[in-house]
Amino acid sequence: MFQIDLKSRKAVYDQIVDNFKRLVDTGVLPRGEQLPNVKDMSMSLTVNPNTVMKAYLELENQGYFYTEEGQEWSVTESKGATEGDDDDVTHGEVTALYGRLHANMQELIARGESREAIGHLIGMGEQAYLQVQDLSKHFDEVAALDGLNLNIRKGSIYGLVGVNGSGKTTTLRLLAGVYQPDSGTVKVDGMPAYGNSHGKVVGYIPEDSYYLPGYTMNMLRKFFSSKYKQTWNDERYQELMELFKLSETQVVSTFSKGMQKQAGFILAISTTPDVLLLDETIDGLDPIIRKQALRYIIDDVGGRDMTVLITSHNMRELDGVCDTIGIIKNGRMLIERDLDDLRANVHKIQVAFTANFLATNFPYDALDVLHMEELGSTDLLVVRGKEEEISKHIHQFNPLVHDHLPMTLEEIFVYETEGESND
Repeated sequence: MFQIDLKSRKAVYDQIVDNFKRLVDTGVLPRGEQLPNVKDMSMSLTVNPNTVMKAYLELENQGYFYTEEGQEWSVTESKGATEGDDDDVTHGEVTALYGRLHANMQELIARGESREAIGHLIGMGEQAYLQVQDLSKHFDEVAALDGLNLNIRKGSIYGLVGVNGSGKTTTLRLLAGVYQPDSGTVKVDGMPAYGNSHGKVVGYIPEDSYYLPGYTMNMLRKFFSSKYKQTWNDERYQELMELFKLSETQVVSTFSKGMQKQAGFILAISTTPDVLLLDETIDGLDPIIRKQALRYIIDDVGGRDMTVLITSHNMRELDGVCDTIGIIKNGRMLIERDLDDLRANVHKIQVAFTANFLATNFPYDALDVLHMEELGSTDLLVVRGKEEEISKHIHQFNPLVHDHLPMTLEEIFVYETEGESND
């Protein structure tokens, strides 16, 4: 139908909205046409189901899509609400109200308010499914975590990013119940993670896998299926073994590092976990294998609200997959934001003015500049804020040059991290 360009300056959510509007406006998608459900669409694009749902709701708000209780989605018979029907008028009023609420929420987000704070303010907040509060963990005299806070919604895919030694692995081990916190709380669905009192199935794949000596995949299958009798999915296990072409009889510890990651993924996802913790599991996987693994993750997130936490030091691995990103540094959360909101709120621009103008004016004072450098007669800036407001401000000074340049996700996080560190 269409593809997502992860190198684009435009957020994935906006790309989905714009592509569907184009298809409807040009008649490629006829009025009344039934649409793929959120789960199928997210798997087709290999993007987060929550991002697709957000786009569908926006298209409903704009009068392009229609749904019955969020189950089956269709292109509306005609754009906008029809007149003369009480039900249609009511739907139109609700749509208008949703539009105003959405616009106000986006304004608050642009001003720096968190989604969680806004949700609680309007009575729509929900308790985080995975919640870390004021968490500290020491090993001898070294602080691995120092007052960490982290909140992950049920049915979301959260990316935790940081350099080696920042505390990513320790965080996952605490959520998996391997470690007990020194102070603070670690909860899964409102219950302590340590001791597994929450009763949820947590699939944890560490960065460096350890397998019982001499065990083959067939032996591990028997072990896991016995331990997770209520949730083990043998059909999925067989399907993944065939897909990844792993040997049932070879000793797993003799597999290559990449194959050991695949083995861990197969076993974890076959338990149909409520929570999946991946410690740099997808980093460095063959691109084809990575895409196949992500399809299974997206399937479970969209189909049964599995909650996923992925750690990585490579931003490209998380682009388009995660709905929220957290950056951890020295055991503390530096930034925790919605991925699409972050992408839409940081811009790289190049601007040029006459030398006479710059001799008596500095046109960037009112902008939230994260980075600035001179490239000959041109200024290169990274600016936080709304694109249209930034452009309006620059254009009032009649620049000789004003261009918006693409930014990688890595660049956004580098500049945002520097900005947060200096605040």
